[in-house]
Amino acid sequence: MGGSHSRDPGKPGQREVAEALGALIANTKRVRRKLSLVEVAQWIDTACRGLGGLRAVAERVGLSKEMLRQFATVNALSPKVKKLVAERKIDRVDVAHRLSKLPPLEQYQVARLVAAGDLDSDDVRAVVTLRRSAPDIDIRQVIDRVRSSRNIREYVAYFPVPPASNVQLLRSRIARVLGKDNIRSLTVQEALGTLVLTAEGSKRLAETARGHGLTKRKLIGKIADGEQSRK
Repeated sequence: MGGSHSRDPGKPGQREVAEALGALIANTKRVRRKLSLVEVAQWIDTACRGLGGLRAVAERVGLSKEMLRQFATVNALSPKVKKLVAERKIDRVDVAHRLSKLPPLEQYQVARLVAAGDLDSDDVRAVVTLRRSAPDIDIRQVIDRVRSSRNIREYVAYFPVPPASNVQLLRSRIARVLGKDNIRSLTVQEALGTLVLTAEGSKRLAETARGHGLTKRKLIGKIADGEQSRK
């Protein structure tokens, strides 16, 4: 089942679909795979064309549709990153999936650090989160900020703040909701706030966000804007 296979744009026959399903069953349910993620994504494409969609493939393979979709996002990677994946220098599906969420021009800058062992899965997740919060900051600065905070064991949150925001006012607003003793630090740089909370502060943030039906990042943004107070 290994190696390359034809990518006939037409609908594959039963034999090729069966081969694709066999490859997927053998390579999506175990940590050690014979195939690279690029090859797995190709087989998913074959199976989808043969069976009519991802849901049908998921049912036949016995995996969730979402899990298969993560494997399939390898196809959204830029050519340079896909080459690293094909060479198995990047071989974790969660990392490849997160890289696909970055703009193509930024994917390789992060991917090459992953391939070199300088960034891990948690770092990539943090880079994607920070990039969403600060789309105007250079990706190299995003990477540097993630590296500088990687040894912090408490919860770190990044959130956009209005220009010329008063840091003390921001801290006061957050303290009213989460408790001043639960704030390790709060800094603002280039319209981006970086909040570090204790474990208790992180727990209280999660509970408060859940109570308001918000994500933690959205809640912090509302607090920073003065829209949120303790229930």
